[in-house]
This record gives sequence, C-alpha cells and structure tokens, in this order.
Amino acid sequence: MKKGVLFIFVFFTTFGCSTSDEEESQPVNPTAPAEFLKDYADFPIGNIVSAANLSSSSATNSKFKTTLLNDYNSITAENDMKMYAIFRGPDDFDFSLGDAIVGYAIENGLRVHGHALVWHPSYAIPDWLENFTGTDDEFEALIKNYVKTTVQHFSEKKDINGNSVVASWDVVNEYFDGSEIRSSLFTQRMGDNYVQKIFQWAREADPEVKLFYNDYNIAGSPAKRQAILNMVKDFKANNIPIDGIGLQMHLNHDWPGSDLSIAIQEIADSGLLVHISELDVKVNYSDDVTGLTSERSVAQKKQYQRASYYYTSLVPAEQQFGITIWGMRDQDSWLYDGGSDWPLLYDANYNRKPSYTGFLNGLKGQNPDL
Repeated sequence: MKKGVLFIFVFFTTFGCSTSDEEESQPVNPTAPAEFLKDYADFPIGNIVSAANLSSSSATNSKFKTTLLNDYNSITAENDMKMYAIFRGPDDFDFSLGDAIVGYAIENGLRVHGHALVWHPSYAIPDWLENFTGTDDEFEALIKNYVKTTVQHFSEKKDINGNSVVASWDVVNEYFDGSEIRSSLFTQRMGDNYVQKIFQWAREADPEVKLFYNDYNIAGSPAKRQAILNMVKDFKANNIPIDGIGLQMHLNHDWPGSDLSIAIQEIADSGLLVHISELDVKVNYSDDVTGLTSERSVAQKKQYQRASYYYTSLVPAEQQFGITIWGMRDQDSWLYDGGSDWPLLYDANYNRKPSYTGFLNGLKGQNPDL
C-alpha cells in the first residue's frame, strides 16, 4: 500500500453478482444474531481500526463500531501507530492518532496491540528519516530515541485496573525476505543485528509489554519459518527479549494446505506466545473470477475455519495471545483492489458472510476436515 492511500479505506459500492453460483454466495444476514465471535474464544479476537473511523458518527462508521464491539475485544491500528504517523523529526513525535485509538479502547474495555515499531518499506518510514544525511551512529541514536519514547508513551495509558492498554507491540515487522535477512534502510545503516537492538530498547522502555516478531508466509514457507525459529533460538541464547511470534496469515482459499497446521504447531513449539495477527483469505489471487462464486465462498469458509480451529486446538492455552482479522468489510480490505477480491467476514452492509460462520465454527472446536 502506498503512503498516500494508507488512511482512507472506506468505499460505498457493493459487488454485484450475475450468475446463479454467485447468487448462492450472498452473505448470511441473521435477523437477530445471538452469537458473537468473542463469546466463543478463551483468547482475544481482534480487528483493525483507524482514529478516523472511530471518531466518525457517519452511518457507515456507526455500523463499524457496533460490529466491532459486538464481535471483538482487541484492536490493532492498521496504520496510525506506525513510524511514519508518529515520528515527525528528531525529538518530534505526534501521538495524537494513537492516543485517540487508545482512548477509545479505554472507554470500551478493549485491548490494544501496537503495530508496528519498525517496518522496512519506504512508505512506512518518514521521508525526513529516509533522507537523513547524518552518520550511521546518529541514525541509530534517532531510532533508539523513537523506539524508547514511543513504547514508554503508550505504556503510560492505563485501563481502570491500572494495566497498560497497549499490551503488546509488533516490534519488528518482516525482517526476513524468504529465509534471508531483508536488505533495508535499517540493515544498511545499523547492520543485520538491528533487530536485536530494537527488541532490547523496547524492553528497556517497558518491562511488562509483550514483544512480538511479526511476518507473513510463516505458514506456507517452511524455510522462512525455520529462519524465524532460528532467530528466536539465537535471541534466547543471547538474552534478547522476545515474548511472541505474529503469524500474519494472509491466506488464499486453497493455500496453504497441510502446512497451515504444521506451521501453527511449530510456532507453538517455540514456547512463545502465538498471535494470528493479520488474518484474511483471498479468493481471487489468480484473477480468474469476476465475483464471489459459491465454490470460492465455500473454500474461503473452510480456510477461515481451519485457521481458527488449528489455533484453538494446537496452541496451548497459556500461549494463545489471540487472532486478529485484518479488516472488517471486504471493501475495506487492503486486498479489495476495486472490487476484485472479497477476503473478509462481512459484506458492504456488515452482513455476515459464510466465512464468518466458518471462522466461528473453528472457534467452537469444529474440525473442518471431518
């Protein structure tokens, strides 16, 4: 996603269906839904938010907030707590968007998962920092100050019980490119070991907050998964703080297959907290359909059910940090692409799709493969 389009994702069009298969896939709309996702999990169920949609009183955003509070008890800022939104210049921080999100969480009894302290794409880094001409030592000092100031700031936001509302952070996002360390501004200016430094600084800023490493294709790419697990072993051997691993889980309706359960099991075997941090399921990654067909809807439903069932059944209760869906309605998704994919749980009117039922069934412990 480009920097210029990171904030606004609300569209007011719905996707049309023209064939009989597509008509069969119309979203389920219970007249009086009695079941909500968070009620069927012993761990937090989350979704993403922005300060803009939480503050808006429009009809669309009112439905968003109603659905959010019905189904979810954890929130992640999609973009408003990333570096480019906060770090305006040396010793210049703007926490207003993140503070608005945390304030909403306090008012409504929600947990906040911080996302993300350090991420490599140019659109996630403030322009002034990307173009910084000082020495590498000066660059590192800027990053250290940013990490410690940001983590400490949000650690001071407490709920009514005196607990920090921001319970956790994706400390570093996508350090690996496949099974290799990704070349980035941070490796170029701080060295390949910058990831260890970021985790150490975050822990120094807040001894209690849970620190996560977050990445994609952990399920589906055994080589990348092993690289991450090797990094965790190295962290433990060298007393580098880390509490959990975030599996982004941007899945396809037919990928991954058997590796999905293997990945969840192997990450759980690390002994760390496990967070499915960015779950969605694409149905049109090959651009071979023009609408959400009945066949694809059924496959999507099963893939959501597999994700929630395997998480519920394979991750020990003490390691279950939660599952976060990456978006509410299809048209709000980063994958929507003008109406060519439908990866989420609700349609344009916040009606539940079959994918919602699949995810809920997995939470209930119903094995999709039986």
